[in-house]
Amino acid sequence: MDGIPHSMQKLDFELDEGISGKANPSLNTTFEPNDVQPSLDISGPSNRNDDLPTSKETVGIDTSIQNKVREKLSLIPEKWTPKIGMIFPTVVEAYDFYNTYAGKVGFSIRKASRSLCKRSNQVRYSKFCCSREGKRKANGSLNAKIHRPETRCGCMAAMTISRVKDGYRVIGFNETHNHMFATPMKSHMLRSQRRVNDMQAKMANDVGIAPKAIMEREVDGHENVGLTSVDLKNYLHSHRTRNMEKGEASGILQYFEDRQSQDPSFVYAIQLDQAELVTNMFWADAQMIVDYFHFGDVVSFDTTYRTNKENRPLAVFVGVNNYRQTIIFGAALLYDETMASFVWLFEVFLKTMGGKQPLTILTDDDATIEKAINLVLPKSHHRLCVWHMFQNAAKHLSGVFEKFKLFSQDFKRCVYEYDDVDEFESAWKNMIDKYRLQENEWLQKLYNKKHKWALVYGRQTFSAGMSITQRSESLNNCLKKYLNIKHDLSRFLQHFERVVADKQYEESKAEFAATQSTPFMVANMAILDFASRVYTPPIFSIFQNEVLQQLNCRIEDECVVSETSIEYTIHLYGVNRQYKVTFDPRNNSVNCSCRNFEFVGILCRHALKILEYRHVEVLPSCHVLRRWTINAKKSGSEASHGHLDQARKMAIHKKELFHLFTQIVNQAAPNDDAYKIAMQLGEKILEEVTMCLKQATTKQSFVAFDGIKVDGSPYIDDGTQVETNDTQMDTCGTQGEKDINCNLRVTRYSPH
Repeated sequence: MDGIPHSMQKLDFELDEGISGKANPSLNTTFEPNDVQPSLDISGPSNRNDDLPTSKETVGIDTSIQNKVREKLSLIPEKWTPKIGMIFPTVVEAYDFYNTYAGKVGFSIRKASRSLCKRSNQVRYSKFCCSREGKRKANGSLNAKIHRPETRCGCMAAMTISRVKDGYRVIGFNETHNHMFATPMKSHMLRSQRRVNDMQAKMANDVGIAPKAIMEREVDGHENVGLTSVDLKNYLHSHRTRNMEKGEASGILQYFEDRQSQDPSFVYAIQLDQAELVTNMFWADAQMIVDYFHFGDVVSFDTTYRTNKENRPLAVFVGVNNYRQTIIFGAALLYDETMASFVWLFEVFLKTMGGKQPLTILTDDDATIEKAINLVLPKSHHRLCVWHMFQNAAKHLSGVFEKFKLFSQDFKRCVYEYDDVDEFESAWKNMIDKYRLQENEWLQKLYNKKHKWALVYGRQTFSAGMSITQRSESLNNCLKKYLNIKHDLSRFLQHFERVVADKQYEESKAEFAATQSTPFMVANMAILDFASRVYTPPIFSIFQNEVLQQLNCRIEDECVVSETSIEYTIHLYGVNRQYKVTFDPRNNSVNCSCRNFEFVGILCRHALKILEYRHVEVLPSCHVLRRWTINAKKSGSEASHGHLDQARKMAIHKKELFHLFTQIVNQAAPNDDAYKIAMQLGEKILEEVTMCLKQATTKQSFVAFDGIKVDGSPYIDDGTQVETNDTQMDTCGTQGEKDINCNLRVTRYSPH
């Protein structure tokens, strides 16, 4: 055997039976009692969930899982499926066969038990079971400092072998599972499927290459490398020289074209000056566009990082997914930070994303960026990134921070803590007077922009929690691992691709973990059980904390405002503050004065107190934001577009089809059987679509023949519709303009 069948390192959600250890911080994110919490008014894919399971429908979830299990097992070829009576020469070969079968199905296995011969010490009997067999021991679990997700669910799947004369015979095989399988793209994350071969181990030991880098550059053994370290250095030098000889702009164009040949949905836009030097360029791959469709309600735009030898600003559009992970929507390298550059960039970004403007965009405090946003993204709510604001405060108020140790605490309270405008104004005035900062110009300018950074003015606008986290700092730290300021642009683009791949892989790991475990519940409550099935683990952790914190709340007053509205006054123990919660008995909806749901999208403890008081055991669908659920990326197509004009309707149709088929391609490509199914059904769909278009063409021909004017796009003879307005922008201005008095000679936009 040239590989070790078990992984040397567990993933974050894997744990030993009955053992509690340090958990992944991202799966245990909680807010402190005084931290800012959520609220929301979202449109598009981040809307409330109308298709969540009700208490009755939850019973049918297990049946649905069983149906999917049977469907998956039916696709596995007979030659890979264990059968009673099979003979294997050794125990290892029996394990490997069952493990191969498990990998194709999508589950992990472990060695459950075995019996040894007392005289020869040979294995007489061995049982291999699904890794999710059994239940975690309950003793001590409630007293654990950190509660990890439950990976065991009592699965009965197993294969049993017994020693016979010519080897080991399969005497038992149970293929019944009670959980979802890993998808083909994530099966390599299963513990029994992860391997480290001898070559990889030798490279890591001798050269000091990180395991992740080994996987990215893996080759089939030393004899297949075919070069020495000196050869590699000489090759890299000559290769980079040839790149520069072709011209930097040509090298960048070649890189983008290569990416587009690998990913037809890759989008790029560049500007070249008269000397064929790159000025501004933007790019986004298919996954970025899909992610923006689902999670583009809040965007952080950061230009503070300098990444290459030309010292160009790297502009990155960043968001947060349903696992509260940082994701990248697009990136750009700018020649400068002028108004014209930002306007060009925002226009290209908006066009790439189908014209969808974010609800909220967070940026550094920059007047030029602010003007460009007001011009190109007028519907977006512009707020300042708090992390950047604190970075600037450390520079402009360094003396104040050193002299007054409590200033930092008072300053943070003004940013985060207050729910009432009068409280904020009073606290700010007291802070200024306390530290005698009346003449500080930087603080005066900051106060004039209070509506863009003080949370008391921003709680009514959804932010997905990004304004109270350090997304920009996290991304900058990630970029520094891969990017070198000495890199030319071509090399920089290749390294940045690795950064994006790492981010997307982390998302896949989180999705995989959610399917292979269930969150730990501190109490057996119906509302927690419901939330654990709907929310992703990090969001459930926050929600569960709010459920616990509602125990610190008490109802002081109840007032019936109308038949459809009851107002409650909530008081927190140990805090001199009251909150007003309005309850609608018609649909069990709640509205709290703290505006947490409008701000982050998760119900606060005050609202949950009222739901508990009213005996509401299932979260109302209007208070479950789809963008935080496990099925955030499985939103259905829009029900009706009849009220839209034809151009807008077609754009929406393209967007929905693109997102659907991108997921099919990503999931089907790695697996031969899935690929065959996708191709067969795809060809059938193409035939039916072609037939439908031919029929539509025939109908339009009859209408035109009758003398009625027909508006619509032309069709070519095979029935497929083509657009006649595909244009290429040849100047830096609006499409269709002539190149008059323009110093930007070429603009390329390639969405296909």
